[in-house]
Amino acid sequence: MTRLRGVVFFALIGAVTALALLSRLPVDSPLSSDTIPLAAFETSSASPIPDRQLEVTPPIVDNPEATSLPLPTLSVASPAEPTPVPPVVEAAALLGQPPDSSGENPASLPATPAAEGWSPPSLPVPLARHPYDHYWFIRPVTSAHVNSGLIRYPYGSTGTNKDLRIHHGIDIANPVGVEVLAVADGTVVWSGRGHHNQYESITAFGNTVVVQHNLGYRGKAVYTLYAHLSAILVEPGEQISAGQLIGLIGATGQVSGPHVHFEVRVDRNSYYAVRNPDLWLAPYAGTGVIAGRVEFPDGRPADELEVRLVSRNTGRTTHRTLTYAGFGVNSDDLWNENFTIPDVPVGQYLLTSHFGAIRWSGEIEVREGMTNWVEMEVRGAGSSP
Repeated sequence: MTRLRGVVFFALIGAVTALALLSRLPVDSPLSSDTIPLAAFETSSASPIPDRQLEVTPPIVDNPEATSLPLPTLSVASPAEPTPVPPVVEAAALLGQPPDSSGENPASLPATPAAEGWSPPSLPVPLARHPYDHYWFIRPVTSAHVNSGLIRYPYGSTGTNKDLRIHHGIDIANPVGVEVLAVADGTVVWSGRGHHNQYESITAFGNTVVVQHNLGYRGKAVYTLYAHLSAILVEPGEQISAGQLIGLIGATGQVSGPHVHFEVRVDRNSYYAVRNPDLWLAPYAGTGVIAGRVEFPDGRPADELEVRLVSRNTGRTTHRTLTYAGFGVNSDDLWNENFTIPDVPVGQYLLTSHFGAIRWSGEIEVREGMTNWVEMEVRGAGSSP
């Protein structure tokens, strides 16, 4: 009997303990949505953006003097955004249509495949398939990166908004630290902050290297300038070879984003002795360079006009550029152009431009590895301005 009472006593103690533990549990089920944060089911819609897709918008200001222009901002193109497709344009209709009537943004018309952060291979140098040509230079950045100039700020222009200093070179935009190479053999004649000699004193260039090359052009010395570097890796007087590392892309001096500003200078190492780099850097394989001149009926050059390039095969606008803006930049000694379009795939094209009632057009077959000159004829000309 005593043993039976003991068993009953311990059974009652166990039951009371179990009830006490159950009373301490939460009322809601452990699978209730209240016990699992909703954030656990959320995923971020943001995509990582690689550094190599940096784009400078608007174009970089290359200013040898102080300026009151506000510095542009740096924007990043998201890889999730689709590449804009230019609208179809009937080539024949362009002869009677102003080239800007489509409302397209020149920045949306890529000049080269380099928009994806790499570039096609360039043709071997030296290259001169026309007696006037001098494609003697490799590109100052390898094809693993963007190595073509910003299309919205070409040589000789004031930018697509026409509010910048006349550009004396081209800007090749890449992240800080991308290697900058010498485009040909030569001697370093300047490496330091800004650029200072008997012709100029420019601090806006930031860290700068200037090379005098071993080759000459029509009995004149040829120089190349590399500006806004984050690091300089050569010294004045140093002998260098084509493809040798001379610095790293940076954002020193007056800039709105990392890039290398590249100039070609002929005869004098001067800001006012520049030539268009598009006519010196080897084109990509399978492409050529278009050069031409837009001038009024009285022979005066038509400054800062838009020139549009349309493929005869597709009827689509493929490139846009601007004629040179005037004082301070030079045409080629032999071509005497006032616009160029580099790295155009071989094929048949129509070019158009206009100023008021005056319209110009020209047709061209682009051949690989050479300058393809287009005759821009006046059509429907009104009185000269």
